[in-house]
Amino acid sequence: MSKRNALGRGLGALIPGANEPDRPTQDSSQGERVVDIPVARLQANPHQPRTEFDEEAVNELAASLKEKGVIQPLLVRRWGDGYQLVAGERRLRAAKRAGLESVPAIVRDITTDEEMMELSIIENVQREDLNPVEEARAYRSLMENCTLTQEEVAQKVGKDRSTISNTLRLLALEPVILEALASGAISSGHARALLGIDDLKIQAAICRDIIRKGLSVRRTEGLVKAYRKGSAAKPVAGGGSSTRDPQVRALEEDLQRRLGTAVHITHREGKGKIEIEYYSNDDLDRLLELIGDGM
Repeated sequence: MSKRNALGRGLGALIPGANEPDRPTQDSSQGERVVDIPVARLQANPHQPRTEFDEEAVNELAASLKEKGVIQPLLVRRWGDGYQLVAGERRLRAAKRAGLESVPAIVRDITTDEEMMELSIIENVQREDLNPVEEARAYRSLMENCTLTQEEVAQKVGKDRSTISNTLRLLALEPVILEALASGAISSGHARALLGIDDLKIQAAICRDIIRKGLSVRRTEGLVKAYRKGSAAKPVAGGGSSTRDPQVRALEEDLQRRLGTAVHITHREGKGKIEIEYYSNDDLDRLLELIGDGM
């Protein structure tokens, strides 16, 4: 029986009623036990991949648990003279908040920290309980602590290897951007677009624009493209290359911020052209309205 399949069956177990604490209430066909465990005997998971918890959601769950009890058991392992949580942190927090003295749990025979970490991460990923940054860090932990390749991680969590690779790349972003991504201020699409810029300060500047102006992923991709064009050396008349006029660069960046799209200025000997990109008819109407209003 694979760990993933065993976990799936365990999460589907239902509790038929309340028995005495630490006494089996249900036996599965695989020998797993569901028991009522005193909350005081249950230690937290030191390898918990989830770090952000919606307090309002926890309060709502606590109210539900107070009325109906815990329907879906937690996953635990024996630890010393008590138990250690493997999966179900949000349910445990809500149970404590609801004032429950015991919770139903599946007791799994887990002997190594590596197996515990693996099950904890897989359970959270399959339940979609992790934000993109937590998910990326969870995959990295699996690779580093369980000596797994990206392909092996992909197999364990049921995702494509390219998905694992793209998620892991997010960890290269500037810390402020990771915070925005974890909080939901920007999406994974925005974050992946920002990976196209190496300069962390510019990454952060565009991220602030995304949040302040509510820029779409498409517009963000346009800004990134424009910044990349602007940072490259441009050919000049007579051959050779030279860095661009800093005043032109500053004007270009200001227009990009104001218009929320890619802008490129070509300026030479007092004349040139301004190129403004748009991605749909609606986007064109938006730009014309901005320009007509004098921005």
